[in-house]
Amino acid sequence: MAYTILAQVGSDKPKAVMATVITSYALSSILTGIIFLFLGLLRLGDLVSFFPRSILLGCIGGVGVFLVLTGMEVSAGLDSNMEWNLDTLKGLVYPHTLVLWTVPLLLSIVLMVIRKYLTHPVVMPAFFILIIAIFYIVYALLPNIGLHDLQENGWVFAAPDEGVPFYHFYEYYGMRRTYILHHLLTCAQISMPSTGRQSHRRFQPCLPCHSSA
Repeated sequence: MAYTILAQVGSDKPKAVMATVITSYALSSILTGIIFLFLGLLRLGDLVSFFPRSILLGCIGGVGVFLVLTGMEVSAGLDSNMEWNLDTLKGLVYPHTLVLWTVPLLLSIVLMVIRKYLTHPVVMPAFFILIIAIFYIVYALLPNIGLHDLQENGWVFAAPDEGVPFYHFYEYYGMRRTYILHHLLTCAQISMPSTGRQSHRRFQPCLPCHSSA
């Protein structure tokens, strides 16, 4: 979807591309939630039986692989644009990097074992709260180690830049009237099949819409 939007809007309008991509994903998530809500209210969950089992298993397996790889990247502090090759695997076994991703892995295994015997809904949030409390207790007991050291070594996420408001992320949506119209037109054009004569009609976004961005 992102590459399609980039091709339609143009690489010379990075803010328009960013706003359109984020809005498109947000709208698709909202629409998916609404569809599942109505399927549940109408008791039409059996419709999933019409999908081949191999497709469902492939989709679920793909999501699982994505979550595992993303978890490894975040835990080990790897670049999100890196490739999974021999050099990456070697980097994962470095002593410093090894500790960063094995500790979350062990905690996940511990949580799975606990959930096997304790099924109360409070167990999981209590586990995460306990882990955070233990982490900061150990941090307080360690001498000559500051929060900046933890950030530099990948144990804590880097702090945001000074002077940046907490709602800065939502500015990427570019929620202006012309932006919203642009998002809707682009999403509608992307969803339309490019067959016959329509394949020769390229979507031309309104240039003045983003001239001030």
